[in-house]
Amino acid sequence: MNQQQNSLRLPEQNSVIMVGRLTRDPELRRTGTGKAVCSFDIAISRRIKDTVTGEWKDADPTFVPVIVWGDPAERCGERLKKGFPIHVEGRLRTNKWEGTGGTKKSRLEVVASRVQFLSIVRQENAAIGAKFVENVNESSTQIDNGVGGDDEDIPF
Repeated sequence: MNQQQNSLRLPEQNSVIMVGRLTRDPELRRTGTGKAVCSFDIAISRRIKDTVTGEWKDADPTFVPVIVWGDPAERCGERLKKGFPIHVEGRLRTNKWEGTGGTKKSRLEVVASRVQFLSIVRQENAAIGAKFVENVNESSTQIDNGVGGDDEDIPF
């Protein structure tokens, strides 16, 4: 590389926004210091048009692991269940660990900074066909993860 390429500074941008459904019930745990951490996976899919039939269908889903910290982690662990729709905002992180036999393993996951619980409209509003946020003041929370401090506290 030449000197100009070496000195190029890229802006730091690590943001994720997703809407999906939980693929399993969340797991709520505590770190050694007692801080709550909740983990779950969500499935995200998109609509595609079948070129043969012309009909719209769901594409193969993408499964994404999500980690939530602190008080919001406790709310997620208490209120979320498999199949619930949620909106997640956060950042990507690579989680690395040593597996059996000393093999190095890693996976890409989302550390949530905001979680909204979404719910299907009630029967009386079914004709509208919209979704709404259930109890936004409790369900939508900005999460203060600090500056990397939580990453060292991961209990798994």
